[in-house]
Amino acid sequence: MRRAQLTISACAAGIVWAQTQVDLRTQSKSMDFSAAATKPLQTGPAPPATWSMGQMFFNTSASSGQILYGGVSNNTWLPETGTASLTIHSQGALVGARPIMNLTTGLGILQAISDTGTSILVQSSLDTASAQTKPGEQAGTVLLCTSASGSASAYTCGLSPSLTVYRTGMMLHWQPDVNGTGVSTTLNVDSLGAVPLKLADGLTGPGPADIVAGRVQEIWYDGANFRLLNVNPAPGLLGEAQPLCSVAVRGRTWFVPGGSGVKDNYNVCARDATGTYAWRTIY
Repeated sequence: MRRAQLTISACAAGIVWAQTQVDLRTQSKSMDFSAAATKPLQTGPAPPATWSMGQMFFNTSASSGQILYGGVSNNTWLPETGTASLTIHSQGALVGARPIMNLTTGLGILQAISDTGTSILVQSSLDTASAQTKPGEQAGTVLLCTSASGSASAYTCGLSPSLTVYRTGMMLHWQPDVNGTGVSTTLNVDSLGAVPLKLADGLTGPGPADIVAGRVQEIWYDGANFRLLNVNPAPGLLGEAQPLCSVAVRGRTWFVPGGSGVKDNYNVCARDATGTYAWRTIY
C-alpha cells in the first residue's frame, strides 16, 4: 500500500513539473477568445526591431488611426490605418494616394473648413486684400496714387494697399498735387525710392505743361523710369522721320527742333488752291 502511494505521489509531482502544452494549430477547433482574459496583440510604445511576417503589434504611443501595425514581411512593419487611401488627381493626372488630404490656401484664396457631423465642409472665398474684384476695378482705387507732397519736382504718392516693390511693366494712375515746373522730376511711391519721371519715350523729361495738378496721369514703370503715357509730345520732337504730306496726314503739324544757332521749324500739312499737298511753314 505504501509503495502504491509513493508511485501516485511521484506521478502527481511529474505532472506539476512538466505542464502539458497544446498546439493550437492542430489540436483546436472553433476557438472563441472573446471571453479570454488575455491580450491577442503584442503592445508597446514602438514596434520591435525583429518580427515575422503576419505578426501584429499594438502601438500604445501612436495617435488614433495609427495604432495597429502589421508585419508585411520579416522585419518590415506597415501601419494599418483602418481607412482606405484617398486617390488624388490634378487635372486628370495622378498625384498620389494617402489616407490624409491636407487643404492649404493660395494667394488670394480663403478657405473655411468645418466638420458638420456627417461631412467635412470646405467653403472657398476670395481674399479681396490680395485679389482684384470687379467692384474694386470699377472704383478705380486700387491703382490710384495721389500726391500730397507739395513739391513740383520730387513727387510722392501712396497706394492702398501699399506697394511693396517696383515691378517692370506695372501701371499706376497718378494724380499730382501741384503743377510741374519742367525741371528734373521724380516720383516716390510708398517710400520705395525716387524714380525719374519721363515722357512716353523714356528719355525726355516732362515740360512745365505736361504735369497738371489734379489731372490723373497714366504711368508705367519700365524698370528704371516712370513713363507718362497720356502726354504726347509734338510729332517730330523726338526725331521721327517726317511723312510725305498727303490727304492721309492733312492738317497734321510737325515740329523739328533746330540745333545750336538754328531756329526751330513748325510746319503743317495743307493743300493749296491748285490741290497740291505740301508741308507749309508756320514758323
